[in-house]
Order: sequence, then C-alpha cells, then structure tokens
Amino acid sequence: MSKPILVRDLLKRLNKTLTTIATKELAKFGLTVPQLMVLKQIQCEPKTIGQISKAVDLSYSTVSGIIDRLEREQMVERVRDKKDRRVVWIRGTGKVKEKVDQIPIFSEEYFNKLFKDISDEEMDQIVHVLETLIEKLERES
Repeated sequence: MSKPILVRDLLKRLNKTLTTIATKELAKFGLTVPQLMVLKQIQCEPKTIGQISKAVDLSYSTVSGIIDRLEREQMVERVRDKKDRRVVWIRGTGKVKEKVDQIPIFSEEYFNKLFKDISDEEMDQIVHVLETLIEKLERES
C-alpha cells in the first residue's frame, strides 16, 4: 500500500474515531453532531437556513429538518426580517449557550484528559505534522 493511501486511510479512521467520540458525548445532552454544527453557526449571530446550509455543507432540506427539531426543543427560533418578510432568520435562544456550556467536549480540560498519555514531545510532533499536512492540502484546494 502506498504511503499517500495509508495517510488517506488513517485520516478516515481518525475522522471516524473523533465523530464516534463526539456522538457519544453529545448524546448525553440530547444532541447530534449535525445539530451541534447548526448551533455553532448561529452562536454569534442569526443566519438564514441557506447560509447555515452552505456553511455546514448539508442540504437545505436537511438543515431545515434540524432547525425544526431544535425549534421544538426551544433552542432556536425563526424570526422574520423586519424589512423583508420573505427572509427568515434562525437565532439561538438562551437554551443554546446553557446547553453548549454543559458539553465537556468544548472544554480545554476534556482534551487535556483525552491526550493525557501523550508526552509533550509526541504532542509537538503531532502538531507539527498536522500543521504541515493542512498547509500542503490548503495549497492544493
């Protein structure tokens, strides 16, 4: 197996592992990874479903369904634009910050615990290799 294919496979495995960890942690708080992605988009400012859809790379209908569920949980609300009633803004309610603050995977402490068995030298190597990989891939995109 060539090294680039091995890297690809390892990245897929890493992504799957991180998604599994996030899914398990979020399930404890009644959230899914896609719901969290949507909530992160409106954390600072309201956005339209189209803007959210583009940012999270999910279809409009998928994001609309996620918004419906989050609205039922009173975590988001739809607000019509005052100037153009055709525009609907999605904004988080007070429950969003409260919920996100409870989730440990956003804390520095969580990642310190997750990586506790990795030495400083190993962590430096990991950081260096990941930064190098990202830089090279970003040049290609």
